[in-house]
Amino acid sequence: MTPSNDPVEQALDRLAKMSEQLTRASEEQARRFDRQAKELLDRTESATERALERIEKELRQQIAALKREIAQLERRAQTARKQVAKRAAGRRPTRRTAKKAPAKAAKKAPAKKTTRKAPAKKAAKKTAAKKAPARR
Repeated sequence: MTPSNDPVEQALDRLAKMSEQLTRASEEQARRFDRQAKELLDRTESATERALERIEKELRQQIAALKREIAQLERRAQTARKQVAKRAAGRRPTRRTAKKAPAKAAKKAPAKKTTRKAPAKKAAKKTAAKKAPARR
């Protein structure tokens, strides 16, 4: 391009250069923004993966602990069953437990009936006493 002396052409040249500079600057900003967004996304994904790994590890540990507790409870229950069976096998029926008299159960005394004054009667007396002075 040859420099021209026309002020309009000079202004147009300057505007064209400024437009190119603005275009380059905006493209650079867009690239920078894309890079930053990608970095942020990568960091977020890796943080999420680490968190999930920690959660999975903790869950595995808790499940293993629960399995150990269940096994321990099963052993204790089995030991208790054996002890109960051993005690039951060691006991022999005595004469007292073998000769329970069913006749004694039939000789129970009849239950006593109790009578109480009904609370409604007391309430009726109180209301009658209160109403009496109201009459003239």
